[in-house]
Order: sequence, then C-alpha cells, then structure tokens
Amino acid sequence: MKKFFKWFTYIFIICIVLSYLIPKGGPDWWRERPKNLVNHADYEIVVDFSKPSCQDRLFIYKFYEEADLIYSGVVLHGQGGNSTPSKPEFSNEIGSNCSSLGEYTLEGIVRMKNGMEAIKLKGWDKTNSNAEARGIYIHPCTLATLLPFNIPNANFPLTDASNGCFAVSYHTYKKIKQYMRLANVGNDKMVLYAYY
Repeated sequence: MKKFFKWFTYIFIICIVLSYLIPKGGPDWWRERPKNLVNHADYEIVVDFSKPSCQDRLFIYKFYEEADLIYSGVVLHGQGGNSTPSKPEFSNEIGSNCSSLGEYTLEGIVRMKNGMEAIKLKGWDKTNSNAEARGIYIHPCTLATLLPFNIPNANFPLTDASNGCFAVSYHTYKKIKQYMRLANVGNDKMVLYAYY
C-alpha cells in the first residue's frame, strides 16, 4: 500500500508540474483575435469563454515576428444572470455579476475592497465599457488554484469567486504580473481580449 501511495504521489506531482509548464492551445488561437484592436502591446492575453472552465482558456502571447504562445491557464467566468457552469451569460450592466467580452487594457496593480491584490482593467468596447465602474479585475482565486491539472469537458461550480472578474490561479496571476511589467517597460499596456 505504501508503494502505491508513493507512486500515486509522484504521478500527481508530475501532472501538476506539467499543467503549469506546458501551454495548451496553439497558433490557430490567434486567428480568432480581431485585427482592429485599439491597443497593441508586446504581450497580449486572449480568453476564450467557449471552452470549459476546467481547461486552459486564458492564453498569453508574446509578439516577435508572429504571435508565440508562451503561457496558458484556467479562468473562471462570472456567476451572474442566467450563467451556468458550462455556459456563461455576458453583460456590461453594473450589478449584473456577469463576465464581459471585448478588449481591455491592464491598468495596474490595485487592492480590491476585500484587501486582495488585483489587476485593474479598462474596457474599450461597448460590451465592456463599464469595467472600471463595475470593479472588473484579474485576481487570484483559491478555487482555480485547487485544480492540479486540466479536466476535459468539466467546469468549475459557479461561486462568488467571480462576479464578472477574470478569476485565475495564483500561479497564472503571478505570470500575468510578470508579463505586464515587461510590457510596461516600453510604456505599452498589456492587452486582454475576451471572446465567446
């Protein structure tokens, strides 16, 4: 029994490490990105809310001559409206607790009302223009962090972990902060584009 537990632990740890180190997705992702974004930066985030939330659906790209995928992770959607774990509803209305689609810029590090650190977002489209008024952020979330590896076609339960915010794992949050600092070196703001 001890041998089984030992090997199970090794396999579990390997799965966790691989889930953080190997970005999932590929160059086909980038074809979904609109070419008329207002803002451009060396590092951009694409979020595909049509994917199950227990799979990677947040993708970070670095621009060289082409877009190179450098990181991927899970992200929760908002619990508001008629959202279900498998199908989000989108809204720009204040108090809707729904996720919003469109282009955002990452405006800097702030503290939310609960004291947790977060990345402030500014929306640039009609679909997300109330992001600042609604308090839409990228913030770390224990629920997303608990998932050690991707689960195909599974979804996180809806909780107040996201009332429209992009709730990510602590590891993903640190990665986004790291790339945001690199993007800001040239006075560019990192861009996030969410679609469904």
